[in-house]
Amino acid sequence: MLKVGVIGLGTVSPIHLLSINNSPYAKLVAVCDINSNRAKEKCEQTHCEIIPSYTDYKEMIEKEDLDVLHITLPHYLHAEVSKYALSKGLNVFCEKPVDISYEKTKDLYDFYQAYKGKQKLGICFQNRYNKSVVRLKEILEENEEEVFAVKGLVTWYRNMDYYKQAPWRGNLKEAGAGVIINQAIHTLDLMAYVTGKDWKSLTATMSKLMNKEVEVEDTANAFIKYEDGVNGLFIATNAYSITDSIELQVISKNEKYTIKENRLFNRNLECLAEDEKSDATKDYYGAGHETLINKFYKAIIDGTDDYCDLHDAMETMEIIQAIIDSSNENKEVKKEEIIND
Repeated sequence: MLKVGVIGLGTVSPIHLLSINNSPYAKLVAVCDINSNRAKEKCEQTHCEIIPSYTDYKEMIEKEDLDVLHITLPHYLHAEVSKYALSKGLNVFCEKPVDISYEKTKDLYDFYQAYKGKQKLGICFQNRYNKSVVRLKEILEENEEEVFAVKGLVTWYRNMDYYKQAPWRGNLKEAGAGVIINQAIHTLDLMAYVTGKDWKSLTATMSKLMNKEVEVEDTANAFIKYEDGVNGLFIATNAYSITDSIELQVISKNEKYTIKENRLFNRNLECLAEDEKSDATKDYYGAGHETLINKFYKAIIDGTDDYCDLHDAMETMEIIQAIIDSSNENKEVKKEEIIND
């Protein structure tokens, strides 16, 4: 059994605690948060056994014989804590995003190369394991369908209470961005993942339609050119009146596939797959966390690369950086400008 610790007991931590607790490959042995009251609260919430808790993650790593560290901290701490954990011989499973910028992501990637092969660094893109997404990718690959367009649509609701609850979310230096890096990052990831296409250039705008008191955007649009002439349209906002289900659409030469309301439909609105649901977490988290986390644990035990690793997250961080640069500079941004900067 892998011995696992979790650092950061905020909003997203319960799904990690539940996944660890339910895993046949791991045991939760310690948690850490600067708020000493959160450990008991989160363990009770997720029906986990009360375990040793710390307010200093370095002390936890020093005192506990951990195999894996889950990082569920604010964005700006992800790379810093990942580096420290890797330097102490741990495998790391990090929540999205990798960090606040492509520069910090690339810095972690370069740092990780000295440890790769001995340790693993996984990134939490759980929606890749939703049944609708798995089936869509299978269909496109099995039929060798010629894709020419992909669309991602995110219409959510986040008012000022959301930012007041955790002020770092509205701070550019700590969050990196708003809707594109916090809510819609999974959709950007899936647009490239299901089509299997690398991005080449994009033009984007970012704005604040509702939450003007914070630094980060609540709305963004992008026209993305992928390889092989595939065009992508990305629209995301936190200024809707509800948190609606995400829409992902792929148009091929002979068919149109749409994921909406956690189901995959073809052009005739026949349901081809439906996601599993979890009563233990928020609907928009999906039910892919346990699958993703168990694949990561299994890869550690078996010594394989069958998991979502840091390299898999690089393209999405490139696109997020390009959206920011394109909006700020009012120009088309090419992939080469991001990776060679």
